[in-house]
Amino acid sequence: MIISHRHKFIFIHVPKTAGSTVSAYLAREFGPWDVQLGSWKDALGNGAKANRLALIAMFCHLSPLKIAQTLIRNHSVDSLAGVALSRRFAGRLADHSSASEIEAFDPSAWKQYFKFCFVRNPFERAVSLYNWHYRKADARPSFSQMLCLIEEGAAEKERINWKSWQLYTKNDEVVVDFVGRQERLSEDLRNVCDRLELPFDERFLTRAKANPRRPEIRSYYQPGDRERVERLFGAEIEHFKYRFPE
Repeated sequence: MIISHRHKFIFIHVPKTAGSTVSAYLAREFGPWDVQLGSWKDALGNGAKANRLALIAMFCHLSPLKIAQTLIRNHSVDSLAGVALSRRFAGRLADHSSASEIEAFDPSAWKQYFKFCFVRNPFERAVSLYNWHYRKADARPSFSQMLCLIEEGAAEKERINWKSWQLYTKNDEVVVDFVGRQERLSEDLRNVCDRLELPFDERFLTRAKANPRRPEIRSYYQPGDRERVERLFGAEIEHFKYRFPE
């Protein structure tokens, strides 16, 4: 999630839609008071630096010992930006804050700034979510079982960050100015940069968390799973005319 006061934009990070890639790209253009929550490791790896807001957050919310140890080890404190900012805005903003949460935090910015997000085919996104959520699990449930957990209302308890449509809509109405698609990431991010008068250089468009071995989506789906995804993400599927991969 980004609120850029320098360039007057708000980026809503929908999980598993190349949001870390977008954040890492845009962070290279940050002003001193721009807010980014999440994706700091990717941003720093792509040439970004901790800005003034992040540095202040470090000294206000982290121990001097932690700062000193990091400075000695890395000759920089930039790697502490993510945790410091998360603590600074805890309870008000998060990595995947919704439109309503961001508007409540800064009504003026929400009213005046250019707002955008990226989406992804929910049938593919659900598989990506499954592999990411259970990437470190010793034993994982099946894809079908994860979908059932979400349908049964156990997603929050299981910390499955599955919501998408709910992040950039209010009362089922899209409230951002532009919705890009992960399927055409480069083209749509270029359009965003043109709108914001920012440079676009595809060399810095790193696929931060891309799976080098793209899974065969259809192999995850058992009888009933397609219908479960259609129930969970029906509004998004209908609005963007997404279809099950052939």
